[in-house]
Amino acid sequence: MKKEIKNVFITGLLIFIPISATLFVIFWVFRYIEEFLQPYLTQSGHYYPGMGWLLIIGIIFALGVLGRFTIGNRLIDFTENQLRKIPVIRTIYIGVKEATKAILVSETEKLKGVVLIQYPRKGLYTLGFTTGATIEEARERTGKKLINVFVPTSPNPTSGLVILVPEEEVIYLKVRVEDALKVIISGGFTK
Repeated sequence: MKKEIKNVFITGLLIFIPISATLFVIFWVFRYIEEFLQPYLTQSGHYYPGMGWLLIIGIIFALGVLGRFTIGNRLIDFTENQLRKIPVIRTIYIGVKEATKAILVSETEKLKGVVLIQYPRKGLYTLGFTTGATIEEARERTGKKLINVFVPTSPNPTSGLVILVPEEEVIYLKVRVEDALKVIISGGFTK
């Protein structure tokens, strides 16, 4: 009974923490923008509660439009390069950008399927994801058909390593990418 209560509590934490952290960040950004805008818009007589949300949505769309054009891409690349030169900011920016990519890029674009490979040694199996990319030179030099397998780390699946595995050593699973990611993020506590 005591073990079951502990398991239920841990499961609740695994659900509560990501949801509450996400909500905290969203509301913190909203409140920051709202508090920043309120004095200026109140003076002009055009302030309405909730305008922070409209501004956030407007900024997101403006950046999306900017990112679709060559000059916008150059400006974004320049800004990113400048951010990557600042030690602490670089770490935060790169981490958030990679995590965002992992969430927003469609599964078919980044991860093709769930596989098992023997890693870090024979007899131990690790979950991995096949990717669409191939390295022809590696295939030519080894004389084998190599499959790119991304092996994510737990609990942060955006970090990990890519292993080139001979196709005959890859075990394909009939598991959705989404379900395998849940197992990895939870450290194996969910199925």
